[in-house]
Amino acid sequence: MNKEFYSVSRIEGDIAVLEFPDGSFNEVDISLLPDDVKEGNILKLDDKDIFIHDFNEENIRKKRLLELQSEIFG
Repeated sequence: MNKEFYSVSRIEGDIAVLEFPDGSFNEVDISLLPDDVKEGNILKLDDKDIFIHDFNEENIRKKRLLELQSEIFG
């Protein structure tokens, strides 16, 4: 399985703008994404190159952000 992650930057109608691992932003038809996709979700490609929601990576990133906020703001 691919270990690269894709962040849903924004959704504009039938198009989702994803941030790719190289930092580029690319438009993807929303029909290619999970039904419950929303801005801020972290996705990955499964072994069939289908985008799936990666809840584990999303939780890791949320925890890291909370730790950084705590360090900065006390």
